[in-house]
Amino acid sequence: MAPLLAPVERSELPPVVANDGSGLPFDLWTGIDLQTAEQLIAGLQLPPPSPALMELWRRLMTASTSQPPGTSAAQFTALRAEGLYRSGQMKQLGELLNAAGARGSDPLLTAFSARYDIAVGQRDSGCSAVKQAAARKQDLPRQLAGEMLVLAGYCAAAAGNASAASLAADLAREEGVENAGLLDALVAVGAGKKPRLPRNGQITPAHYRLLQLAKTVDPAGITGRADAALLGSLVLDRGTDNELRVAAAEAAARLSIIAPEDLADIYRAQRFAPPDLANPLASRPNSLLRRALLFQAAEAERDPTRRAQILRAFLDEARRAGFYLPALAMAAPLVKSVPRSPDFAWFAESAIEAALAAGDHPSVRAWWVSLDAHSRGSSRLEHWLALSDIANAEFDAPRGLHLAAVEALALQGVFSEPVLHRLATVLDALDYQVPMDLWHLASSTPQPNDGHLPETGVLTQLKEASSRREFARTVLLVMRTVGPKGPEGAHIIALGDAIRALKRVGLEAEARRLAFEALFNVWPRSASH
Repeated sequence: MAPLLAPVERSELPPVVANDGSGLPFDLWTGIDLQTAEQLIAGLQLPPPSPALMELWRRLMTASTSQPPGTSAAQFTALRAEGLYRSGQMKQLGELLNAAGARGSDPLLTAFSARYDIAVGQRDSGCSAVKQAAARKQDLPRQLAGEMLVLAGYCAAAAGNASAASLAADLAREEGVENAGLLDALVAVGAGKKPRLPRNGQITPAHYRLLQLAKTVDPAGITGRADAALLGSLVLDRGTDNELRVAAAEAAARLSIIAPEDLADIYRAQRFAPPDLANPLASRPNSLLRRALLFQAAEAERDPTRRAQILRAFLDEARRAGFYLPALAMAAPLVKSVPRSPDFAWFAESAIEAALAAGDHPSVRAWWVSLDAHSRGSSRLEHWLALSDIANAEFDAPRGLHLAAVEALALQGVFSEPVLHRLATVLDALDYQVPMDLWHLASSTPQPNDGHLPETGVLTQLKEASSRREFARTVLLVMRTVGPKGPEGAHIIALGDAIRALKRVGLEAEARRLAFEALFNVWPRSASH
């Protein structure tokens, strides 16, 4: 007699979720060994140029799960420590290193601890760890050994030992350190001179600490060229100059290194004169603090009309500064106090954008319903409900209800040909029934060939990894697939495959957020917005 039930494949079973709040499976690293993980991570653009992928990366690096097969606890900690450092996740890096404990017992973790401590302004403990790590530099990878020599020179200069700082520069050069600007800064500090910022290249935490030692820090010059680790460090270090910390926090939010609420906290810590807070739209504070003033004033304002006006000014400033999406998420709690009424129809699109950025999909619909009840501009906003449908993994209505509004805009020529293809790609990847006219419009034009496509074989590997539910490998390959310009800059083939892979391993919310990011900046907006 034939069995009543067919054998269950392992890939069909729901994964056992880790109990650390990450929402990721406990056997996260199944199907990937340490060497493969290192190779995949080494080739990634970090921090990933996508808030959705950055959040997923952060969870991947901090989840309390099983580790790659055959990997020791120290090796796994080192792998994650390097990933967190390169992506500017300094708070999480500090927590990881503290949890690992026993500094000094493992030369690699000692070196990572030394680099972290000095980066975030903890010079005494950092220099102590540098001394231990430099004494065992033969046990370190060559690049990290060179970094320890540079930091040893910094510690020597900080202690007033100029000759030792100059010697450290020579030893670091012999060890293979190629960062000429960093070595020049160490030599200059050792000679008692003021180092100059190099014309090219990023500024690392070690380079910044040398400039700080020589009292040659220019906030505007630093944040525009700081690497991710330095931006994260400047934000975390409460001893950072006030204006520099605000500028670094805005740059970090732009790259998703810090969360919107972290930038909001730094804005709240600023001090402004009462007249400036009372009339922020007319005030002319330091340009580095302009957005902090507007945000504080919006929080303090109780009149809904004034609050909406200040929020619009803040969002306009943030858009020009390149961190519109984080600013929208910051504004979302304040927007809740603005009445959803015809009197605020002028603000409705900004309110909807803020709700979308914060993942508050009920508020998106509430604004549309409110204006629809009064027949005041609701029809021009319905396409935003379609974008909310795309972004929302917990949508509790039939999918695609509002795609007719998008189709109508497409027939009016509102969408460019590349955007039509991107939209059709997203809808297809998320298993929507693409409206026929929308599909016809997209298919009647040549498929765009621009955008990032990963090297040959990556898309095949991605499909295989996601089909086997190899979570860590899938996430890393998705990051590689999307590329250095995020979902907006990915080729539509790469974008579609990345969304499907995330869905395949059960990361529906992340797949939809990636789709949202691919469309948000090109989504049609009213002329008044």
